Amino acid sequence: MAALLRPEASTAPGWQEVGPASRGGSGDTVGAAAWGSGFRQTAGAGFRLVVDVGAWDHSVAMNTPGQSGDPHGEHYADLFEQWAGDGSFPLLYSSAAVEKRAVRTIALRPSAPGVGQPPNGR
Repeated sequence: MAALLRPEASTAPGWQEVGPASRGGSGDTVGAAAWGSGFRQTAGAGFRLVVDVGAWDHSVAMNTPGQSGDPHGEHYADLFEQWAGDGSFPLLYSSAAVEKRAVRTIALRPSAPGVGQPPNGR
């Protein structure tokens, strides 16, 4: 069983934990995993990337437990089950592919002139 626990899990609220989920793998497989007592997964790849340099938009990736580091966010654990099943998501590269699949766009702009600029214009 794989479960993602923060190091401070013994004192952390339950919402910080993700899983468990059954999963395979070992140190001798692509699905690298290490196992402890009770056949509990203790280590493994949390990020996977397959890049097709001949067709960049065919690349795929996986990041667990999700795309957000905010435990309260909608994307905090949305990839966990897919990760546990050795799945992936498209890692799009071209502007056309990204724009075609974009769900939303966030524009970041300084709140005032000069905000975020290095001192002395450097």
